[in-house]
Amino acid sequence: MNNRYAIDLNQVKNSLKAHDDLADYCGAIDRLGFALSTLAELQDATLALDAIAEIHSDPKALQIVSAALMTHAVMAYCRATHSDGKGRKKVGATKKYTPDQKKKHKDIADLRDQVIAHYGTPAHRHGLKWLDERLVVKIVDEAELFTFSRSRANYLAAAIADLRELLAVATATAEEVMEERSAFLNALNLKHISDKRVVDALNASPFDPYAFHGVGQIADAFWDVTQKKRSETLRNGDW
Repeated sequence: MNNRYAIDLNQVKNSLKAHDDLADYCGAIDRLGFALSTLAELQDATLALDAIAEIHSDPKALQIVSAALMTHAVMAYCRATHSDGKGRKKVGATKKYTPDQKKKHKDIADLRDQVIAHYGTPAHRHGLKWLDERLVVKIVDEAELFTFSRSRANYLAAAIADLRELLAVATATAEEVMEERSAFLNALNLKHISDKRVVDALNASPFDPYAFHGVGQIADAFWDVTQKKRSETLRNGDW
């Protein structure tokens, strides 16, 4: 007998958001989703740093790939802890930072804002070390030529060390937030379980991992209840 099933809570929320008296329930779904999404990006940043460490003994791979991995790590970390986009509210992943860690966070945010995401004017140590560009005029015999010389980091060991420290704290904090919000949503499920609108929305919102991920190991692993891991498909090319 197959007694496994899953419910798409995003779809449930969309079905119920027009009901003002269920705003607490819909808000709780959003808040837990924000925590899990933030945690996923913190994990993405850690995986990128792990990949840099793994290819460190391969000079060719390090030269070609490390800059992309470093950029991904910084961007994922800052999306989770620094960006103020309207799509996802912050979950307070940085709230347990020490004063020294808050300074390191500013260093990483400056690297993201002024160097990696935009061509700006960095003011903190990592950003100041990332890029040095010079316009040079060179004269060789009778020839005079303008040339452009650039020194750019693929990655910075000091920035990686700071990110590792910050990610450990931010990830642990995000996990605590996730647990708190999971418990709160479970309590609201019990509170509203006799509400026909909620029951109907839950019944009308099945989640099929095979339709979402495609048939294969990722969808099969979705049903594993012995481990806490996200199910994720990484696409190459078009949808």
